[in-house]
Amino acid sequence: MTSYTKFAIKGVSTVFVFSIIAAFLGYLVRLILAKNLAVEEFGLFYAVFAFLSMMSIFKSLGFDKAVIKFIPEFRHKNREDLIKSSIIYIAAIQLITNSIIIIAVYLLSDFLAVHFFNNSQAGIVLRLMAIALFIDSFVVLLKYVFQGFGKIIYYSGVDFIRMLLIVTIVFIGFKAGYGIGSPIMAYIITPIVLFVIFSIVLFKTTFPEFFRTKALKWRQLFKTLSEYKINKYSINIMLISAGGMVLGYTDIMVLTYFSGLAAVGLYSIALPTTRVLIYFARAIAGVLLPLSSDLWVKGEKNLLKIGMEELYKYSIIILVPAALTLFSFADIIINIFFGSDYILAATAMRILSIGMIFHIIYSINSDFLSGIGHPHVNSKNIGMAAIFNLIGNLILVPLIGITGAAITTMTSYLIMMIYSTTKIRKFIDVKFPITIWVKVIFIGAVFVLLMGILKRLLELNVWIETGIVLIVSGLCYIILLFAMNVVNQKELKNIYKRIFS
Repeated sequence: MTSYTKFAIKGVSTVFVFSIIAAFLGYLVRLILAKNLAVEEFGLFYAVFAFLSMMSIFKSLGFDKAVIKFIPEFRHKNREDLIKSSIIYIAAIQLITNSIIIIAVYLLSDFLAVHFFNNSQAGIVLRLMAIALFIDSFVVLLKYVFQGFGKIIYYSGVDFIRMLLIVTIVFIGFKAGYGIGSPIMAYIITPIVLFVIFSIVLFKTTFPEFFRTKALKWRQLFKTLSEYKINKYSINIMLISAGGMVLGYTDIMVLTYFSGLAAVGLYSIALPTTRVLIYFARAIAGVLLPLSSDLWVKGEKNLLKIGMEELYKYSIIILVPAALTLFSFADIIINIFFGSDYILAATAMRILSIGMIFHIIYSINSDFLSGIGHPHVNSKNIGMAAIFNLIGNLILVPLIGITGAAITTMTSYLIMMIYSTTKIRKFIDVKFPITIWVKVIFIGAVFVLLMGILKRLLELNVWIETGIVLIVSGLCYIILLFAMNVVNQKELKNIYKRIFS
């Protein structure tokens, strides 16, 4: 138990640190773009990005993410030949599907520019960004291969270096006067550099046996993959990705059509700001999915049960104050970083910050279910939520704009959380810490109330005031956690021993 705890905690910590830095850099990119582009140009770039991202669900048909589950299984059986063959097979699939997508985008770009984006610049932006996402799909495959091998530092390093390069190139581009061409250049150059760097890392350190290992012949490979049900698993992963894209980008597409690019620009501030919390879920996913696959294959259901129960408890303890801080400081955050032009995004940001709590609990459930080989549960769940999201957006966006999009997205996350939580117990006898959750919600309410009182009482420099409010409210939150027996010293000491012993 100690070794698994140590691996999980250190892995999650590594991914979380890199992810937070990457998130900061990603936010910095949006900040630079918002300061250097008109609101409509800003909205155009992210509308095109969202459109192409929705098409990207067909890039690999779910096979790229399948390596996260099956590499641990193949390694457990010492089947390096299957690992190599699977990587080649998936890369070949991506080459074919990506080629079809990029040709379709090139043929339809001018039509879409006129009839969907209502902007003459959209055609060239579409064509260039299609090239960027074509190259990046192979970088994503490398990233998932690292995750499957348990090389967390490389897995998390991909996004960190990606955002570092993008920030640098965007900054140089604007200084050189390239305007909206700056982020486009950044998104084309970056994946080329990443692919070269991490291909070398894969073949030199992570899988040095690659060139010495003989790959299976195609007929034998198809038969073996069929035995492992990889094709079925991958299709379910693709359906999950499709639903995720619908959830992530339908609101932007509907806003583009009904409310215009200015509304997209506002929403493209609110949603990504709250999605900073998602990096916590990604940190867990970076370890939970391959680890749950490994433990499930070994029959260690009791360890999985204990691990999931602790995740449910501590994730809520961490998430509630983080989400409520975004809720309370939404207008200040937007005004400081993006300016008064974007302040209308504050209400949507508050709604989405609550929704992110639901999303992260769903993400934990989803990664566990995929790890133990039941992604079909996730695909059904996200399919229902995606349909609800589409219908909700079509009803609410024409009526109340970005607020309607935010309400629909939050409710979709709630549906996903409830459904996945009810399904988990079919596979392990996990006990949900309902009492703990109720206590944390109460403590969170006190946390928000105290922040509101302090903000009204203090009239200081915005940075000093925010610091005082967060420190005092944070200390109160921690004290109440111990006072209401949500956590205790004995429990924390036990976790410390399991990590550092």
